[in-house]
Amino acid sequence: MRVLLIYPKRDPQSRLRTQFSQERIHQLVCWPLPVRSYGLMFNGIETLAALTPDWVELDIVNENLRDIDFDAKVDLVALTVMVTNATRAYQIADRFRKRGVKVVMGGYHPYMIPQNTLQHCDAICVSEAEYLWEDMLKDARDGKLKPIYAQDNKTDMGKIRHLPRVRRRDWMQHVSLTLQASRGCPFDCDFCSIVQMLGHDMRYKTPENLCAELEVIYKNDWLGRVFCRPIFFVDDNIFGHPRTLKELLRGIIKLNNKYPKFTPVFGSQMTINVHKDKEALALLEEAGFYNIFMGLESQDKETLRAYNKLHNIAFSYDEAVQKMREHGMEVIGSFIFGTDTDTPRAFEQTYEFFDRVNLLYPYFNILTPTARQWKRFMEQGRILTVKPKLYDAHHTVFVPMKMRPIELQQGFVDLVQRTFDYANISKRMLAVYVENPVRRPKLQMSKMLERAAFHKLRWSLKHLGDAPSLAFLDGMKPHVWSGRIPVASLLLQIDQHDFATRLEHATAEHFYNLDVPAWQDRDIVPASPGVASEGLGHEIAAMVR
Repeated sequence: MRVLLIYPKRDPQSRLRTQFSQERIHQLVCWPLPVRSYGLMFNGIETLAALTPDWVELDIVNENLRDIDFDAKVDLVALTVMVTNATRAYQIADRFRKRGVKVVMGGYHPYMIPQNTLQHCDAICVSEAEYLWEDMLKDARDGKLKPIYAQDNKTDMGKIRHLPRVRRRDWMQHVSLTLQASRGCPFDCDFCSIVQMLGHDMRYKTPENLCAELEVIYKNDWLGRVFCRPIFFVDDNIFGHPRTLKELLRGIIKLNNKYPKFTPVFGSQMTINVHKDKEALALLEEAGFYNIFMGLESQDKETLRAYNKLHNIAFSYDEAVQKMREHGMEVIGSFIFGTDTDTPRAFEQTYEFFDRVNLLYPYFNILTPTARQWKRFMEQGRILTVKPKLYDAHHTVFVPMKMRPIELQQGFVDLVQRTFDYANISKRMLAVYVENPVRRPKLQMSKMLERAAFHKLRWSLKHLGDAPSLAFLDGMKPHVWSGRIPVASLLLQIDQHDFATRLEHATAEHFYNLDVPAWQDRDIVPASPGVASEGLGHEIAAMVR
């Protein structure tokens, strides 16, 4: 049986990119070779590949790396679908179904909007897939596909081992490989849809099974032997059960000692309370963690309460960033804009925080309502579009309470571009690496390789005509030569600047009017909860739906 497993692009017509796609990095490193790349390897298709039995001939296509052969002789097409690539997934599915090829879909989008998804495929999975995937394959082979598949029970992560399929060439096209150590999160943030599918109970793999997955990478990945291999754990909150995480970290440390010539650099998502756990910090540092994604979301306590992000209120963001930095880890600080308590002042307050703590990796999002929040906004008449391709955290898809939609959109774009202006990037990098260094940078190579990489990067920028990036690089040359700033860190910041530059197209991609009143300034107040409002906001929503 021949199966084509696909991860679709985002909207192919959009001129934007995501912060984690990082295609500028490979473009500069590999230029003039036309290499396609993507930042994070998508773990969903890798998990399904690991679960696929040997009697299936499997072809894996991440559309960001390789074009889809729509004439391929396959018996089944399977797509993993997020909200942001749902439009493209529907297009792909429709083309294969015209040929009579069966199509199945899984992921958060089919889970949240099953009936819409079923209009474009033959079957959907609306849960985890460990106990269902082989059944779906057999049913497809035997012509007995059911419309909806759902596991009766959550996957027992303690018994699961997702051994990666060795694909060395594909691995080299990604900045970071990915694994998953746990599922679930004990918290219940208002904007998050994760716990609705995966639940609140933390479920971890055993140290033995996780390290068996890692060992496949250690044995087969070239980059980790020559330089270092970034590996990101896609867990929604790997620190959800601290004691279990520490057991995993001890297993990773033991594996690292077994492979001293392989250099992993780990990242994952964790809640801010990790900075108070001294034992966890020491183990994270020893295991080789570098980037820690933290959902900080806002500095305003009322906004955090509105998000139900109560666990953030008790901690100092400044202290958390500094404590992580003392242990050789940089915080990827994620912020969300557009909740009902936000005003245009939120953008300036956030910039002041980035500037104060010299955050190297700010991460930006416009509030994208999903699940309960989306239903509430729709009932109120505040949703401006239901087109999933705009639900990417870069476009305003609803009427904010205390801002006009255009204020939210433009304030977001202005903040991103200001933060990743090269003058501000330089200021933050000098503060972290030169003025107050606390650890030798994890991304640093030998002096000879650092200088060679610098010259190669400079040559690429010069021939591509990127004068601003070239000036930034030249300004950092003395600190590269002194060993203070790694070239890899400069490359990451050039990539972030590229993301910010391309974001200027976001406003023009809205097909509806953003210059309408804030929701608090609407003309008619809703009559009662649960009843769609009337007035300007409702008219706008009805018109564009």
